[in-house]
Amino acid sequence: MESICRALGMLCCGFLMCLNSSTTQANTAASTARDMKHTEQADQVEQKDTTQKPSHIIQGDVLRMENSHYVVRQKNGKEIRVDVDQTTEIMRQIKHGDRVVANVDSQNHALWISSVP
Repeated sequence: MESICRALGMLCCGFLMCLNSSTTQANTAASTARDMKHTEQADQVEQKDTTQKPSHIIQGDVLRMENSHYVVRQKNGKEIRVDVDQTTEIMRQIKHGDRVVANVDSQNHALWISSVP
């Protein structure tokens, strides 16, 4: 009888050790999966941040129109060269002397530009 109890105790102990081991492995796998997901999300955020450029609005009168840019004089008298290309959304036709509003990035490339009445 005593040997049966001892064998049963060893069997239970072995079962608990196996259960603990598999739980640890499952937790490790889940933790690794979570870490990988967070890393991927951080990479995606980082990639988005590098593609987004800060922009600001400028307003003024068109002094000159040259190949791929406009020279705009703001209210304060400062002249700014606004570059445009095929990615620039031109909302209304622009001509010399027009008052314009433009959303430009840090290099003064127009994301969009429009003449205003």
